[in-house]
Amino acid sequence: MTQRWRVLALMTTAQAGASVMQQALGSLSPILVVAFGLTKAQLGFAFTALMFGSASFTATAGVMTDRWGERRMVLYSGIAMAISLLAATLFPSYPWLVFCIFLFGAAYAASTPAGGRAILAWFDRDRGIAMGIRQTGVPVGGLLGALTLPFVAHVAGLRGAFVYAAAITLVTTLIAVVPYRESPDTRAGDSSLGSVVRGMRTLARDPRLIGVTLTCMILSGIQQTMNAFVTVTGVTIVGVSPAVAALAFACAQGAAVAGRLGWGFVSDRVLHGERLVPLAAICVLAALATAALSASHAGGVVPLFAAAIVLGFSGAGWNGLMAAALAEVGGTERAASALGLALTAIFLTSAIAPTAFGATADHSSLRVAWLVASALALAGVVPVLWLRTHLRSPDRRSAGP
Repeated sequence: MTQRWRVLALMTTAQAGASVMQQALGSLSPILVVAFGLTKAQLGFAFTALMFGSASFTATAGVMTDRWGERRMVLYSGIAMAISLLAATLFPSYPWLVFCIFLFGAAYAASTPAGGRAILAWFDRDRGIAMGIRQTGVPVGGLLGALTLPFVAHVAGLRGAFVYAAAITLVTTLIAVVPYRESPDTRAGDSSLGSVVRGMRTLARDPRLIGVTLTCMILSGIQQTMNAFVTVTGVTIVGVSPAVAALAFACAQGAAVAGRLGWGFVSDRVLHGERLVPLAAICVLAALATAALSASHAGGVVPLFAAAIVLGFSGAGWNGLMAAALAEVGGTERAASALGLALTAIFLTSAIAPTAFGATADHSSLRVAWLVASALALAGVVPVLWLRTHLRSPDRRSAGP
């Protein structure tokens, strides 16, 4: 195995471990509702805390990664995530659990900027595929969590599930960082912190970053809504058991793995580096899948699984394209800053979406909430199509890249 593929394997491993709880917390949603007597809005607030924690630290994590290097940031992030998950077991209180989830989200914030910088540094071609493979760590971790967290919670309680997730996070972090070596061409520390921050301000005005970020803000909200409410929809509307609902959620995470690989391959090999058209197609598929969930009915097990799979393939399969597009905007020197800047806005949307979805479901119904999500997913087509038109305009082409 060449060094660049070894780096990819290490970063994917770290991402998978970090994502066991970050992505699969939703597999515990029915258990949380019963254990704490939660409304749908209260359940959504736990996911809001998770994503708001990430939003509060992602931009800073991007700057720190560009300044001090991805290896150190992956290590610190993994240790902090494990500590926050263990802290959640100290008190059987929902507010305390939400606070610890917030801390976990803040610690998780460094994972994408650090991993994205590593891939951009080691891969000068096939970046869409490489980013897609690395980003499969997210649904792989989610799949592992969806299949195991409910079982661990059933055997050892919620505390046991959080200890289990903390152990996986810490072990995979150490597996990744101990043998990892940064690219000699992109050693951290070449730029001052002030120059990194100034570069970040320049990136914030780049229309490429703005257009991709706006679409991915919507898709991220759809993804977090899926994570929080697919299992609840299966239990309350379709009438399946929590175990079957968790299996549907696991199928969505498995489809997300295929999506991140498939969309990266199409972008690199079929469309020759085109990132915007696949993002638009993803929005359309996500709109269809959420519309199908809004039409769920009692006993409709097959439609539930079909909608979950399509939603996972699209609404949770876009991340590799996003990482490749934004890292290319920033270049090797500002890749983590570009990702951190965009992910701040993306995570903020992710923070709002679950609570807003839950509140909508409480005041109307889950069907109405999924229909609203479908409309928003379709609206995500607009920013990337605008950007594609902007980049193809005569003035833009004459100005150069």
